Amino acid sequence: MKFQILKWLGVLLCMLFLNACEEEQTLLSLDLYGFHYRESAPVSVQVYDSNSVMQHVPPAWHLQRYAISNMAEVNFAPTPGDTLHIRILEFSSDMAALAFYLNSGLVQETLPVVEGESREIAMRSGKRLFVFRYGILRNHERAELERYVQSFPDYRAGLPQEFLSLPFQDRITWATSIQMRDFLGIPSDFPMLIQGYQGDGLRWNAARSWGYVSQDEWQIWIANARRHDREVGFSADTVLFNAGAGERGAALRLQGGRVVCVWGALDAESLRERFQKVAQNVYDSPE
Repeated sequence: MKFQILKWLGVLLCMLFLNACEEEQTLLSLDLYGFHYRESAPVSVQVYDSNSVMQHVPPAWHLQRYAISNMAEVNFAPTPGDTLHIRILEFSSDMAALAFYLNSGLVQETLPVVEGESREIAMRSGKRLFVFRYGILRNHERAELERYVQSFPDYRAGLPQEFLSLPFQDRITWATSIQMRDFLGIPSDFPMLIQGYQGDGLRWNAARSWGYVSQDEWQIWIANARRHDREVGFSADTVLFNAGAGERGAALRLQGGRVVCVWGALDAESLRERFQKVAQNVYDSPE
């Protein structure tokens, strides 16, 4: 009996070890020649680590702001005279990759961007961003590009659960962003996910923290809001403040450490109703 228990414990430990190894896979540890496009291997691969990546990306991308970790340049030759170039950016986290994707305005997922003789389109998966570039006269089906992205470990597309916890009704599809260290013009120590809304003749915004925010970080943000003359007040644990541009806001650190906020050109009652809904949605969310 004791032997059987030890045997199962050994199997469990091996499984946990293998899972940990899979989770830690990066561009530096992957054999990128093994990821094929149209059943063909790359003709060339170049990988850059965090110490050299900034020397090989356009300065205008400001990738140092987004915790870039590694990058790969992969080239395929699907047909004679055709070159498909793939730049794979690997960030420190899903949040950092999503922030660059949403905030930079430098990559486009819906329609290819035409630059000179090339088209460029991007796809995000978890902490990786894939930027495809190919000749303007060449045809690369989106499904083919997606299959390449999906072949990588830890494939995760779309908005993460943290964003999905914000209300869906009245969302403005394009008004999605992440503020990393400067929430509403107020210095902060935690990133906030932001979604814009419009309905009933009103326009407002809702936000939540990516994850846990400590009490100290929360108190620092409140203190910074006061220093920036945001007319901070309190209603129980809820912080009421002037959000600027004639807008009012409400924010709260929920039990468990997640921060929620709503602001806009709203009267007190409209702000209260929307804030309660956002706080409840985030509180009920598993993430």
